[in-house]
Amino acid sequence: MTEPVRVLHVDDDPAFAELVATHLERQGGFEVCVETDPDSVVTHLGDADGSVSDGETAQIECVVSDYEMGDTTGIDLLRRVRDVDERLPFILFTSRGSEEVASEAISAGVTDYIQKRTRVEQYELLANRIHNAVEHYRTERRLRESEQLYRTAVERSHDAIYIYQGEQFQFVNRRTCELTGYDEEELNETEIWKLIHPDDKERVRDIAAKRRREDTETPSRYTARIVTKDGTAKRCKFSVQGIQYEGERAVLGSVREMSDEERVEERFQALIERSSDLVTIIGRDGTIKYQSPSCERILDVPPELVEGRSVMTFIHPEDRAEMQELLTKMYNSDSSRVETARFRIRHADGSWVWLESIARADPVESIDGIVVNSRDVTEQRERERRLHRYENIVRSTTQGAYIIGTDGCFEFVSPVAGARMREPEENILGEHVSVLHETGMIDADGLESVQTAIDRILDGESDNERVELKVDIPGDIEYIEVTFSPLRDEHESACERGIGDESQQRGVVALTTDVTEHKQYQARLSALHSASRELTTATTYEEVATIVSDAAENILNYPLNSISFYDEDRDALLTHAVSDAAKEIVDDEVIPRGHGIAWRVFESGEGEVFENVSTDPDVMNTDTEIQSEVVLPIGDVGVLMAGSREPGTLNNSRVSLARILASNASAALERVEREQLLRHHERELEHQNEQLEQVASVVSHDLRNPLNLASGQLQILRANHEAGQHDTIEKRLERIEDAHQRMRQIIEDMLSLARQGQPVEERETVLLGSVARESWETAVNGTNATLVVADNLGTIAAHEGRLKQLFENLFRNSIDHNSSDETITVRVGRLSDGFFVEDDGRGIPEADRDEVFEPGVSTQPQGTGLGLGIVRTIAHAHEWTVHITESETGGARFEIRTESTA
Repeated sequence: MTEPVRVLHVDDDPAFAELVATHLERQGGFEVCVETDPDSVVTHLGDADGSVSDGETAQIECVVSDYEMGDTTGIDLLRRVRDVDERLPFILFTSRGSEEVASEAISAGVTDYIQKRTRVEQYELLANRIHNAVEHYRTERRLRESEQLYRTAVERSHDAIYIYQGEQFQFVNRRTCELTGYDEEELNETEIWKLIHPDDKERVRDIAAKRRREDTETPSRYTARIVTKDGTAKRCKFSVQGIQYEGERAVLGSVREMSDEERVEERFQALIERSSDLVTIIGRDGTIKYQSPSCERILDVPPELVEGRSVMTFIHPEDRAEMQELLTKMYNSDSSRVETARFRIRHADGSWVWLESIARADPVESIDGIVVNSRDVTEQRERERRLHRYENIVRSTTQGAYIIGTDGCFEFVSPVAGARMREPEENILGEHVSVLHETGMIDADGLESVQTAIDRILDGESDNERVELKVDIPGDIEYIEVTFSPLRDEHESACERGIGDESQQRGVVALTTDVTEHKQYQARLSALHSASRELTTATTYEEVATIVSDAAENILNYPLNSISFYDEDRDALLTHAVSDAAKEIVDDEVIPRGHGIAWRVFESGEGEVFENVSTDPDVMNTDTEIQSEVVLPIGDVGVLMAGSREPGTLNNSRVSLARILASNASAALERVEREQLLRHHERELEHQNEQLEQVASVVSHDLRNPLNLASGQLQILRANHEAGQHDTIEKRLERIEDAHQRMRQIIEDMLSLARQGQPVEERETVLLGSVARESWETAVNGTNATLVVADNLGTIAAHEGRLKQLFENLFRNSIDHNSSDETITVRVGRLSDGFFVEDDGRGIPEADRDEVFEPGVSTQPQGTGLGLGIVRTIAHAHEWTVHITESETGGARFEIRTESTA
């Protein structure tokens, strides 16, 4: 509808009349004249023939009237309007809604009946109703005008008729010349395709080609635009057929320029066929008389498969009764009745599609049924369902929910959130967030954090902000966590919004969560860590028990607690620590095997929590004041017991921390036990070292003096005995001297064994290859043996003197345990975790390798059996290990591991 609709609004309330006029003109396409005096309405109307009365510049096309206007009603005014124009649209727009008024209005011939509402949407509805009524009014008027023109055309003219062969006109009538603007001579010289509009030419050529092929599906009627001599495009209706003209094939055609009505009809036909909504005509027998093509898009069913079938076969069984009742009402009503409904209809795949329909009874003979316009609202129904679910979630959740507008004021407060505030919910709505500080709910720093988070969301700098606040609100809540996120329209995507697009923000959603217990848990956990550090300094079971009891009371808020450890001698759990409050009600310091809950937990190793301990069959004292209790094992050593005089007061967070405390106590006790064992071992080593020192003292003093005396006497005896006088005496003197030398070697080795066993307190970084070469020069000087030291042996942290002694003993072992006439090669190399010394001699049998380190074990008659024992002693003093294996040549290989493998 291109020209504006001229509306006369009649209402005795000037303010409301102007309001309606303003809303209609904002809709666009309306010119509204306001009249508050019903008696003056007729002066605004044109005559029935379209002439204008009393100097009006334009004819009124629709009257919108209130019902009650003083002594006059809208029905009275309708009758006066009908005296002037029987067809002029008249819409009753009234706040008085009743079946009596509606019935009277319909009987009087009102075009439409609309009740006034408070919502803005009513003006859009009014505009649509006016548009529809005026469009129908104009169409009828144009139809009357067309009919008059048609009579004139029949009497004075006829359609353009032409005959063409090939692409040239053979005959044209006068109307053809009038239609195209060309005279007959010009048309005879003009190619026919020149008259067809370029946008339609290909389609019309295709129709002509099918006709030449005598295609049975070739249309004989179609529409196309022609281009006149002056370049004007005219849409025309063509009717063509093949004929014989002067003995040859030709085409006879008639052309008529399409009327406005026909163009409107064509447009409406196109609108229906291309509409995304379903347009359905249901006959009085319930069958579908017409179905628009959109049926295939929405239901995946071609229209021809739907037409002729009962509409009920497609409707969901649960909706059929309601729909049948609605259709019955529509069949028995006049054309003014309009009904809306929502129902489900079957899709081709068997699923159900929700439709929202508007049905109107239409008694027009060509229709004689109900016209139903339907729209697919499946997604809308799903959104509504989700919205309803979300509303239930918001109302049911333990989180508080708020919506804050772009002005920083509260627009929504959930019931949970309202219950947590100091002011009633109605006092908070519409107020700025600063009201939280003004009412004392949060402090100034908290308000600043909230305001900063809101600003960042509204400015598009962030999509999620999280703030933790200390609050002063009714109840036990001390801390809350608030998450802020943007509030946007559901249909807006991130691409549509753009990053940081402030204009798209509708507000901020804030969700609050009670984190009081979490904060308390964190504080207790931090304090528990401090107690754990204190446990690392404990040196006795009693100290551990005291620290654990204090932590249970002061950190976990368990004033009634005790710590018991297993005593093997008494085969019972003995109390080692008990809180002051527990001393007043706990008398059992000894829990024998198999008695009480504590013993059950100790044996099973599984902690237990009791909401009402007196009901447990193993409770030792059925008259105990303790109602709820937690009993946790401390490793396999003892138990931690904590209780309360109130049932059900031991919450999960404190119990989980108590488990951590018991676990830390178990670790502390293991460390105490290890340290006690270590101290015992150290005392044993000290005693052994003292004994070794005593042995060394005896050897160095008590044995050396007699040995020196014997050596001196041997020298006197040798001096008094002339050499060569008696061979037997000479041999015996040599044997005595060898024995003295062996005794001196044993004394030296025993002293070395005693001294080398002392732990190495101070180490220095030494070059491993250099120490090996120096030790070789000292140990095997003058022999035929060869030393091979690998390159890049690197450095090692060791006591240099003891490392030399280790190398010397290993080198002597290689030479002394191989034949003197053999050339021995000794190699020193590096391992990934130490070094090795190997030779190419006879090696050490695998069966003897575990014994050669024992003092006194030697495979040589002259050996003391202490050399390799000294090697192992030096290695252990450095916290190294020594292993014997076989070299690649079959000799002995000693591997010294300097890095711990524990």
